Amino acid sequence: MWFTLAVLLLGAAPLPADDPPADVKGRVVDAQTGEPIAKAVVTVRERQSETVTDASGRFRLAALPAGSVEIVVTTVGYGLAQRTLAVGGPEVEIRLTQEGLRRAEEVAVSTSAFDPADLAAPAAQVLAGTELKNLANVLVDDPLRSVQSLPGVTASDEFEATFAVRGTGFETVGLYIDGVLMSAPFHTIRDVNDGYSLTLVNGDVVDSITLLAGSAPARYGERTGSVLGLKLREGSREEFFGRASLGATGVYATLEGPLGGAKKTSWLLSARKSYLDYVLDRLETSGFVLGYYDVTARLAHHPNASQTLALGLLHGRSHWRNTEDDRGPTSEDTADAGTDLITLQHRWLPSTRTRLESVAFVSRETGLNRRVDGTDSLDASSWQWGLRSDATRVMGRHRVEGGFLLRQLSEDAITREFDRTAYRVTAQYDADALQGGAYLQDTWTTAEDRLSLTAGVRLDGFQQTDEARLLPRAALAWNVTRATRIFAGFGEYAQFPRFEELFGGHGNPELRSESATHFSLGVEHALGATTRVRVEAYDAELHDQAFVAAADWRIEDGRIRPPQPDAPLRNVLDGWSHGVEVMLQRRSANGLSGWIAYSFGHARWHEEPGTLAFDSDFDQRHTLTVFASYRVTPTLNLSTKYRYGSGFPVAGFYEARPSGVFLSDERNVYRPEAYSRWDLRANKAFLFDGWKLTLYGEVINVLDRTHHRYTGLDGLNLPSGRVFLEVDTLFPLLPSIGVTVDF
Repeated sequence: MWFTLAVLLLGAAPLPADDPPADVKGRVVDAQTGEPIAKAVVTVRERQSETVTDASGRFRLAALPAGSVEIVVTTVGYGLAQRTLAVGGPEVEIRLTQEGLRRAEEVAVSTSAFDPADLAAPAAQVLAGTELKNLANVLVDDPLRSVQSLPGVTASDEFEATFAVRGTGFETVGLYIDGVLMSAPFHTIRDVNDGYSLTLVNGDVVDSITLLAGSAPARYGERTGSVLGLKLREGSREEFFGRASLGATGVYATLEGPLGGAKKTSWLLSARKSYLDYVLDRLETSGFVLGYYDVTARLAHHPNASQTLALGLLHGRSHWRNTEDDRGPTSEDTADAGTDLITLQHRWLPSTRTRLESVAFVSRETGLNRRVDGTDSLDASSWQWGLRSDATRVMGRHRVEGGFLLRQLSEDAITREFDRTAYRVTAQYDADALQGGAYLQDTWTTAEDRLSLTAGVRLDGFQQTDEARLLPRAALAWNVTRATRIFAGFGEYAQFPRFEELFGGHGNPELRSESATHFSLGVEHALGATTRVRVEAYDAELHDQAFVAAADWRIEDGRIRPPQPDAPLRNVLDGWSHGVEVMLQRRSANGLSGWIAYSFGHARWHEEPGTLAFDSDFDQRHTLTVFASYRVTPTLNLSTKYRYGSGFPVAGFYEARPSGVFLSDERNVYRPEAYSRWDLRANKAFLFDGWKLTLYGEVINVLDRTHHRYTGLDGLNLPSGRVFLEVDTLFPLLPSIGVTVDF
């Protein structure tokens, strides 16, 4: 009976009440700068609840059932962040990464949108995230085309990813991919003037692009112009993530995720394939068909917090085919090009004051152009393999850096040209040589971090020409006030001749290195935390540039002189390039972002010995670039881009007269027209349960301006000297769309 009574009493007792509903609170910030992100959408999985962050980046999901919930945070221009949070817990901070696939928890937060990444390179310009994505065209989605809108950069050939910087061409630009100096990592047609180029690297795997327009520090060598560094990112170590895109000319996808359960290893695989070749091949019109594909793969392992071991692969192929109905047996029929790069990287931080980085690499670039009759007009292959190692040690107020580069270069090529009745070999060589370099530099910083001085020296040598060059470098950065910074740079640079210049057409085995001395001085003033005004003046003194005037048709001593195929290149050009660049820039997670930049520059050469003097092939006096981007709503971003250039000269001895274009005794005096292009772009995101679809729409050349590129001499009237130039018309008003799915 007592047992029965106890059971009845327990059954009558009230059960403990369920926990009442509670809130989930948090704050969303930009992963790179820590700036609060307004207009970010915060959604509970399965759409149970949704809210938008306020101006301070804060959100509140009210009255959720007790326990834990999984939320998804995103906005247009940013990736997805997924978190499992306890209901009723403390406020959490969620970091979003701009327009990328890398998880926010793997990104370190910076203190400012404009902090220099390297005190030894205080004038560096960095593009990443949303800026990098919105500046790339929807039509081709090429990350290198984003650089064309930066101050000091000039480009008017819309079919090319390459560009000029401060009056010198792309051949003087040091293009580094994860620390490896590359020659031509492009989908392209090699050895032609009227082709195209598209960067081999898919924009989805690029972490950042850094441009040093001049006065690069001692760690960079083997180029006399600017330095362009592409840093590729690792995959996520947290969970699987992916992106699939369909663009105007191709389809591409990127997948990534952890390998194993310890979150120490990640993998990333990205592939891109054009489908424009399939479309053109089925159209009943004459012309050409081009196509390409590329693959990027990365495997990264972090055995502990201080070490990283990464294996990387870039592989790409492109193909061009002539489909013109009236082509003759000696016309170009097909062209194939390929690029491969394999890297093995090791990073080690044995202490907070020491950093060691090494990369072993091997790369190959190939080109094969074939005529209709089966003759190869170009068959070329180049290799490089080597090791680069860099070390940094902080000792008090000094940061000492040093490193070395050792690489083996080899190249074999044969070119043929049809001359009236038969082919003749214009160049044939098989060469290899060892190149080495080493540097040491010290950056000293005052106790208040207001002043830093960098002094360094670099030693470069090239076995083929039996040369060694000792090159001093220096830099200064002075924070005069909290808002104002003065920076300056100086350096001597050398560029050894390419195998083609030594042994190819017009080749000269006696060529020696070209050289340049850079000076730069700038001031930057902050207008708050997100806006700055920057002014930089520069001067480059150039010496011993390889040149041969006899390679062109020209007027000499009052007579028409034809090209001389056997005339050798010589180190006969000296010159200078100087100018000033002004930039007003705002970089913010909210509101209007972008810049207005104006550049004035003049680059000129003179022959020594000789009397010939002329403007550089890439001399553009006035350049104006405008870029603006605004996140209107959580799902809509609008951006616009405008570029104006007063125009390059047409390279050669030409002059304009009322009756046409004629040969001249002066070089580079014919400047046809200025370049002016305005583009509009809209990114519209559609948010779903755990995934996002973004629609990209762009209108290129809104004002429908007509632009041309001049690719060579098409005809010549010998009695009068009148010339007819090969001219291609560039993009008209052209809309394009693309779609991306993040999951």
